[in-house]
Amino acid sequence: MFSKVCKTLFAIVLSVASAYSQQLVPPIQSYSPNTYGGGSQNWEIAIDDKGVIYSANNQGLLVYDGLSWELLSLDTQSIIRAVYPFNNRIYTGSYNEFGYWSRNDKGQLVYRSLSPLMKDLNLRSDEFWQIISFKDDIYFRSFGAIYKYANNQIKKFTSINCTALETFKGHLVAAEGSQGISFFNEDGTKAETMADFKALQGKKIVDLKKYKDSLYIGTTDNLYIYSGDKLRSFPDPLIHKLLSEFELNHLLILSPNEIILGTLKNGIIHYKDGKVNLYNRTSGLQNNTVLGMHYAHHKLWLALDKGIDAIDLHSPFSFYTDKSGEIGAVYDIASYKNNYFIASNTGTYRFKDMVPEQIENSQSHTWNLELINGDLYANHNAGTFKIVENTFEPIDTHTGSYCFKEDQENKGKYLLCHYTGLSFYDPINEKLEDLKEVNFPVKKAVFDSDGSIWAAHPYEGIYHLFRKNDTTFSKIEKLPGLDGKANFSPQLYKVNDQIIVYLNTKWYKYNPFKGKFEAFKEFSKYNNCRLVYAGKGEYFFVDERDESVMYTDLKNSNILLPSDKFGDRLVKSNEKFIRENDSVFLIALNDGFARLNINKLKHRKEREWISTPFVINFSDGYRSYSLKEKPSISYPDSKNLAIRVGMPDSESSFLHYELSGDDSLEGDARKGYINLRNLNHGDYKLELSSMLSPGIKANTTAFNFHIQPPWYLSSLMKFVYILLVITLIAIMYWFNQQKLKKHQLQLETKFEKEHQDRLNQLEKERLMHEIDIKRKELANTTMMAAKKNEVLMEIQTELSKDKNKFSNQFRLKHIMNKINKAVKNKDEWKVFETNFNEVHEDFFKDVLKEYPKLTSKDLKLCSYLKMNLSSKEIAPLMGISVRGVEVHRYRLRKKMKLSSDVNLTKFLIKNF
Repeated sequence: MFSKVCKTLFAIVLSVASAYSQQLVPPIQSYSPNTYGGGSQNWEIAIDDKGVIYSANNQGLLVYDGLSWELLSLDTQSIIRAVYPFNNRIYTGSYNEFGYWSRNDKGQLVYRSLSPLMKDLNLRSDEFWQIISFKDDIYFRSFGAIYKYANNQIKKFTSINCTALETFKGHLVAAEGSQGISFFNEDGTKAETMADFKALQGKKIVDLKKYKDSLYIGTTDNLYIYSGDKLRSFPDPLIHKLLSEFELNHLLILSPNEIILGTLKNGIIHYKDGKVNLYNRTSGLQNNTVLGMHYAHHKLWLALDKGIDAIDLHSPFSFYTDKSGEIGAVYDIASYKNNYFIASNTGTYRFKDMVPEQIENSQSHTWNLELINGDLYANHNAGTFKIVENTFEPIDTHTGSYCFKEDQENKGKYLLCHYTGLSFYDPINEKLEDLKEVNFPVKKAVFDSDGSIWAAHPYEGIYHLFRKNDTTFSKIEKLPGLDGKANFSPQLYKVNDQIIVYLNTKWYKYNPFKGKFEAFKEFSKYNNCRLVYAGKGEYFFVDERDESVMYTDLKNSNILLPSDKFGDRLVKSNEKFIRENDSVFLIALNDGFARLNINKLKHRKEREWISTPFVINFSDGYRSYSLKEKPSISYPDSKNLAIRVGMPDSESSFLHYELSGDDSLEGDARKGYINLRNLNHGDYKLELSSMLSPGIKANTTAFNFHIQPPWYLSSLMKFVYILLVITLIAIMYWFNQQKLKKHQLQLETKFEKEHQDRLNQLEKERLMHEIDIKRKELANTTMMAAKKNEVLMEIQTELSKDKNKFSNQFRLKHIMNKINKAVKNKDEWKVFETNFNEVHEDFFKDVLKEYPKLTSKDLKLCSYLKMNLSSKEIAPLMGISVRGVEVHRYRLRKKMKLSSDVNLTKFLIKNF
């Protein structure tokens, strides 16, 4: 008997020791008091139907909508001890106070105290630690009594020392501290039970939880199961052992085979299928004292003595974190002989029972681990080594090495890439042969299908090595820069028998027919993304912009892992995913490593719970608007709209919004707020979408609002504008009519003027014609007079020559006088002058005005010159000789002060 007890105790001790060892833990998201802006202690935590988190905090009620935290305090500033969401209300309990919070039409949580309904029921310094619902009624539990809220009335249900409440098979079950448990009917009377609860006598019951037909009863040091007829202790003695040491505080039953035990001293105990995992401060919790728990949508939420944590219990990811920092950044992982081996920047480590121990002489940077023929090799800063037991056996120590690559043409032999070039390694004969023609460092190499080798220099680009035989080359060719850029730090791969390169954020593939690299269109959607794993039709990419990870099979399966999945823990520029088996990948981190079950991830994605985003509050900076009707915002108040949105914690990556209307906007609302500035007036629709990955929406909700037009575009002003337009049209019409009349008058005036001008022109033409006729008549008359005078003067001359021949001299003299009178006939001059004035009006007046000293004889000469008569023609008219005319012209020129080079005739014709 004693031997059997010892064996049992020994097995328990071994189990507990195993539980204490380092382990791979699921993702833990921590929210510190600084993060949520409240007190350190959180007494209870709960989740409503939408997925919103509520925590009973030292400073009030904490609300987490998945994007932002909000702290709501009671007027009394009391500590809230209990929280319970039910039927769109959040019931809370505190010191001498209980009530509920509900959202008003503006989306704000408003508190209503139920304490005034107590009336004659005096509270005796009670603090309310638990709230539950039973048949749609609400029960508030303090340590001294239970109160029932129904039909807007508060009644004391019973007065007992109660430490836990639960409902079970139509009864309200109350734990009475160390006095066992009691079953109550709806009216407050105790119900009889057939079970014997003596085993609970003297044990402090801290929690009760039902699961289907069983009631689980947790004491500080053990767990019991009541099935309706009998009470039995939990079958696994390890639970009793652990609780005796760590002290139970809260209980969650996920299934009969999976139980969560929250302790006061060492975090939580996760019991599943006979296996135990402990999650405490060593695992990543902020505190070891668990005051409250709630499980929903794969996550276990913990209300801690300091902070709030969320554990993704069934995550496809699990993590090993080196909190000491001794291991450093991990560059490669290998599973070898049932142990993990880690290559890091501080050396090589073997994990034995998940406890790391450094391989002897492995200090310094280890780049890569390679399994070759059942042996494990390390590419190290000091050379190349084989790992035997817990030591480094040197293969080559003349230079550091990066990696191995098996020769496709000589299976069983490996190309070794190292700091000074390339070498061939024969693992069977342990023979190493340098390729002396390659005298530059090679970080990675791949074999082309023609047997040639592509080699990536760590800094200077890519080389193409054409083999002559196994160890010599016919040609070594350095590739020119791609897209005109230098080939710094290229990443070289062979995918589906194609040589591809990632360089300067773009993907290229080698075209053997053209003998050059060209854009790799199949991978264009992964520009800006490094390839960190390729094999068996599966690929992992890391986005350089935000360190998010994309899993794809390049067909139908695409899964985005947001950057917060790894929390900036990937080794930047040296990210590495290693396949452990068909379903599990190992991921190198800068402080440990992670394990990913890809099948589990795919299965979760198929059944994942995606929350629906919603609007919490809509305000313009001055006031909030009702969410029960379409908000209508005045134009002046619409310049800076603030919309608080929520998207309860789920598998979706982020919240995306799209605004449609007169203005269009879109973006992400990762912090829970959307600010819309300077929108035009009109109707708008805001769509909120929970996104699985960029471009892939899960759930969408819409919110509509209206921005009123500015005052100058209001209905009244539009009516005024219509009146103004009508008035303006009338004025314009009147002006146009006036303008038309004016234009018509102008046309008439113009027509009359043109008509008059035409008449004047005709009159002028008639007068000109008459003048021409008169001018001709004047010329003819003048010429006739000149001819007459010329004839008379010739006669006079002839008579003068033969005057002595005349007998009657008196008679001759009389004839001569008559001829003189005929030549100098004043009447003829008057007739000439009259006719001349008709043709050349104002000529004499203008000449006299300019030259007032001219005589009548001078004017007569001027008139003849005006008619363009020659001296010979003028002489008879003036009754003088041609010589006399010339003399007269000379004198006239002097009187008019004209130089000899001025033509007197032309001067008179032009100027008078």
